[in-house]
Amino acid sequence: MVLRSETHEDDLDGRSREVLREIVMKYIASGEPISSRFLARSGGFGLSPASLRNVMADLEDLGYVYQPHTSSGRVPTDRGYRFFINHYLKSDSLSHRERTSIDDQVSQVNDLDEVMHLASRLLSELSDQIGVVFMPTIHHLVMRSMNFISVADGKILCVIVGTNGVVVNKIVETGRNFSVDELEKLGRFISGEYGGTELDLVRRSLVSLLEVERASELSQKSISLGIEVVEDIMPYEHELYVEGATSILNKPEFADARTVRKTFLALQEKETLVEILNRCLTEEGLQIFVGSESAFTHSHNFSLVASRYGSIGSPMGLVAILGPTRMEYARMAPLVDYLGRALSRKIEQRETAS
Repeated sequence: MVLRSETHEDDLDGRSREVLREIVMKYIASGEPISSRFLARSGGFGLSPASLRNVMADLEDLGYVYQPHTSSGRVPTDRGYRFFINHYLKSDSLSHRERTSIDDQVSQVNDLDEVMHLASRLLSELSDQIGVVFMPTIHHLVMRSMNFISVADGKILCVIVGTNGVVVNKIVETGRNFSVDELEKLGRFISGEYGGTELDLVRRSLVSLLEVERASELSQKSISLGIEVVEDIMPYEHELYVEGATSILNKPEFADARTVRKTFLALQEKETLVEILNRCLTEEGLQIFVGSESAFTHSHNFSLVASRYGSIGSPMGLVAILGPTRMEYARMAPLVDYLGRALSRKIEQRETAS
């Protein structure tokens, strides 16, 4: 797990740590500021409310909790959440039923779009938060094979199979007609010549081939189709799938209409979200950003729980859960981790099979 901020363990003695732990856990469960009287009744500290108020006042002075109103209890700050995550977070285990459901559903899909939509939907449904799946670019997809099928006049279906098992389907409107023989010959040529090559390099190689006019092996019309298909598949720097954005409507933190509108607009624009996801791609293991620890989460009082997926040594992208800082981290962490591992297992199995 990646730790995002220093918590200065020497700041807190054992009693303060336990009080902070109880404040975080009970606030996550209730959403209500935690009072000293409440802790005295339920925390098992053996301390009076007055003694607990002193401990809570010290925690506030150190920046671990704050008091929303003068007469209210305390609420964890981002620093308080971070201390809890670093020192006390124990992830819950997914049930056998949940693990089996994830594995079964992941095993049934191969098409790239279907995989991304499925993963983001599963995360949202199982967490009641926003499910996010991110693939930074398809330029670096390593192709195993490419096939072309005529589906209508001037329309060609291209099926690209990656060495990692990902399947990309794309219909391209060419405005020209191709015979079955031409399409089969083009597919055999590209698969044979460029199998094991990244798509961007395939595109550049085809462009060079067109320039030297190797028409004896392939017509210029066919080479142009290959270039057109690959360029049509790679127009974007990233693919981002977001499911369950409406789940925030049920969270008390987002009850204000202005806050909801701002959040929905941010999810549509996506630039700052992509920035933090790109950062996550550089780190291994489960990662958690809380509130002020990134520009996107800070702007919207969010936390992000993320994990990479892909083959060993070659991450393909990220799966993540996005939600309010008052989220059940012990529940979110294993969901993200297991789905990321399920996608990775699928990719590795297909690589072995190929």
